[in-house]
Amino acid sequence: MDVELYKKIRKRLLMFYFAAGMNLIMGLWVLSAGGPVASGTRTVIVFVFLPFAALNFYMARKLKKERDA
Repeated sequence: MDVELYKKIRKRLLMFYFAAGMNLIMGLWVLSAGGPVASGTRTVIVFVFLPFAALNFYMARKLKKERDA
């Protein structure tokens, strides 16, 4: 594999993992935060962050499999 292409793919892979980690942290933070927000609103916000975290982890794994193939 070309070195430049490897660096580009590695950078994109790290960005997916970083975004997944941030979405996971933010989802758990919203879930654990107490306050005057209705529980239904909190649930909707969490269900926005967590699927995006799962999608980012999936895309990173898919990209890694393509790179290693």
